Amino acid sequence: MTGLVDSAAAILSNGEKRLQAISQNISNAGTPGYKRQIAFSQLLETKNSGDYSVPISVSIDNSSGKFTESGNPLDLAIVGPAMFMLRDGDRFFYARGGQFSRDSEGALVNAQGMRLQQAGGGDMFVDRAAIEILGDGTVLSDGSPIGSVGLFEAESTDALDHLGGSLFSATNQAIVETSGSAVRQGVIESSNVQLSDEMVNLMANNRQVEMGGQLVRTYDQLMGQAITVFTRSGR
Repeated sequence: MTGLVDSAAAILSNGEKRLQAISQNISNAGTPGYKRQIAFSQLLETKNSGDYSVPISVSIDNSSGKFTESGNPLDLAIVGPAMFMLRDGDRFFYARGGQFSRDSEGALVNAQGMRLQQAGGGDMFVDRAAIEILGDGTVLSDGSPIGSVGLFEAESTDALDHLGGSLFSATNQAIVETSGSAVRQGVIESSNVQLSDEMVNLMANNRQVEMGGQLVRTYDQLMGQAITVFTRSGR
């Protein structure tokens, strides 16, 4: 009987985790550079116990979103799995979203004021907005190189902690500089979320949650019947 309760609890708990991932995806469908979350389960058997559980893990879908020309020379997109490194004070973050502007000191910053990092380290400064950025990240001003946009890649998406939107954090050991991706200037990468897919996932998740609820109701009915039989037999 306890197995029925455990199964129902696992279904309801996993359903909540799936719903959180789906909700994140839907709410960020319009966020440039956002990577959809995938909630998946893997059947595991506890050794020698015969007790089965289906834990939920959340992974990042690193496939590219749609690329759209914006006409803004400081909008950058990445072709490949790499990310931009951003500095906020003494903390560093990673993102695919590349909508930048010049701050009062000439540094390239995102909407939150985080500074874009160069290859090899250091803030990326430009003397004016009319610059050219090559595919390898080299930044040209009047035809002369003044720096290079850093491109960084995680050893695996499991090494990334999603902080919301297109922003991630990771330990330095999990991130390496890479030359396997390319920069596109004047381009925005959209979210890779397909709302139709998320709605299908939402409906499937609701059915599974309903099944968990049905197991709880079945358990209550069986317990009620057992109590009734026990009470009658004790008379």
